[in-house]
Amino acid sequence: MWIKDGKVFSGGSLVNNGRRIFNPTDAQMRDAGYEWVEPPAPEPPPKKYSKLKTIRALADDWATYKTQMEAAGVLDQFMAAEYLAENDPVFAAFLATVPEDVKSRLDECLWEE
Repeated sequence: MWIKDGKVFSGGSLVNNGRRIFNPTDAQMRDAGYEWVEPPAPEPPPKKYSKLKTIRALADDWATYKTQMEAAGVLDQFMAAEYLAENDPVFAAFLATVPEDVKSRLDECLWEE
């Protein structure tokens, strides 16, 4: 992307030395004081987990986590969700409380679109 003085050139025309230039070339952009900067890589999408696979992976531990969610008042949200996303604050809080062995089991629970 072309940048000058912290502003991104969004396309169209460019004014350089009082002349309007339509669809400027790279050389004209540099001549006008713009610098080419590679755009930042997009953030990877958050991981999504299947509720059913998660419950199955938790197996005997599910009852404990279900009780904890009930006590925290978030079980309804868990049950209503189409999938569980790692960037959801409730699920992120859940992930922060589970031991590593449980987290490793959740790697097998990714949502398939």
